Amino acid sequence: MKSFCEIYCVGNAVADVLARPVDQLAPTGTSQALEDVEFGPGGNCINTAIALARLGVSVRIAAAVGNDRFGQFIHDRVRAEGIDDTGLVTLPGAKTSTSIVLVETSGERRFLHLRGVSAYFSEQYLDWGQVEGSRIFHYASAFAIPAFDETSLEPALKRAREMGCLTSINVCWDVRGGWLKTLQPALPHTDFIFPNLEEGRQLTGEQGPAAIAARLRELGVKTVIVKLDAAGCYVESPQGSFTSPGFAVQPVDTTGAGDCFAAGFLAAICRGQSLTLAARYANATGAFATLGLGGADSAPTIDQLEDFLRAHSTC
Repeated sequence: MKSFCEIYCVGNAVADVLARPVDQLAPTGTSQALEDVEFGPGGNCINTAIALARLGVSVRIAAAVGNDRFGQFIHDRVRAEGIDDTGLVTLPGAKTSTSIVLVETSGERRFLHLRGVSAYFSEQYLDWGQVEGSRIFHYASAFAIPAFDETSLEPALKRAREMGCLTSINVCWDVRGGWLKTLQPALPHTDFIFPNLEEGRQLTGEQGPAAIAARLRELGVKTVIVKLDAAGCYVESPQGSFTSPGFAVQPVDTTGAGDCFAAGFLAAICRGQSLTLAARYANATGAFATLGLGGADSAPTIDQLEDFLRAHSTC
């Protein structure tokens, strides 16, 4: 594989147990019927890495798992996707991060989450020898890995840029409420950032996608991609701004769709595509990922993505 297409993907690794549909919980002591249950790999880093690999991009990962069956499962699944897992470190004394995902009929989700080893992962576990030669250094889990966010993100992005990498950040929900205070030091070293609309509002205090993007660019980000769910995305860069329309699909599960969106965008950048085409690939990859249960497991292959785009050529 060509090294210029390689992405070094940093973030969390999570074992996901998904149940559908769960629109409300049954009363205590009773049972609730389900249509489907799946056990699969998850976490922003793993979802993004698997989506990238299926799109034909050479990818390496840096994340942590526990010394348990869930950790071994993630190792096995990552290797099965052809991903270099030597950066997937096992940390003793804590369990693999795990989510129980309750998927509503609409495809929206509620999470019951055990942070586990993700609470301890930081820059000390990165292999900078593997970063060298990578096209993009992607941090997939902003606000999901406290130690990395607070002590490692800014120096890691700065170092990656000095090594010649493009840098990118995918934004998660900040349950601790630090938002911009936590992320701001890293923004001048960021080429691409992927907040959704509500995350962008929390980060900047602005309401609309254009205002959100303008504020983040003022803070140093080169290109801002605001995810707008089914409506597509808004992109602002030094070359200008545009809105890329989404795709009309009936979602089964939106878990991991944002991670797959970022993968589609970065895969296109690796291939030297324009921002316009990258946004279209991102919207399509994210939409396709909602058609099945689970994030990584529903990510499209490159052939499936091309078929999806042909089928929606009028969008």
